[in-house]
Amino acid sequence: MQALVSLLPEPYYQAVEDIWCEMENKFGCQHAYIRPKPHFTWQYAEVYENGYAETLDRVCAWLAPIEVQTDIITQFSEQDPVLFLRIVPTPGLLAVHQTLWDALKAFCKKPVLFYQPGTWIPHITLSMDDSAWCALDEGRNFLKSKDLRWTFQVDSLTMLILNNENAWGMEKDFQFGLGETTML
Repeated sequence: MQALVSLLPEPYYQAVEDIWCEMENKFGCQHAYIRPKPHFTWQYAEVYENGYAETLDRVCAWLAPIEVQTDIITQFSEQDPVLFLRIVPTPGLLAVHQTLWDALKAFCKKPVLFYQPGTWIPHITLSMDDSAWCALDEGRNFLKSKDLRWTFQVDSLTMLILNNENAWGMEKDFQFGLGETTML
């Protein structure tokens, strides 16, 4: 599997790592993947074929950094044990997402359709597993007690690859240029 993500900048990168440790120590919550890097995901697919990197370089050259804001702790559904920090889906963020989707769909094999425009819920995963691994209500209440209304700049993308040990490795970084997209 491959995922196109934006890694969180400091101090939020460390804040998410600290939350993951606290969730594991206090509530027994373990992440489904071996120590992922704190991020949010733009796209997710089985594989991106040759040529995607050149296309993404061209697209990113025209993107300017965007402001990202988080607001609430939530989950996808009552039955889903994933707790996440929602990213506010601003028009600017959604426009960048649509641009990336359109540019890469020809290279994307077996995309996860939850990440397509119209269904994408931008978020930062705070706890995740494919079973009811921890005290969900207590974990949610713990997270709600924290100040997680963050604002930060995103100025790059990273393509991650899931290896055979169930750990994400970085393949390539893509820096935003000084293009036409405006700061929101």
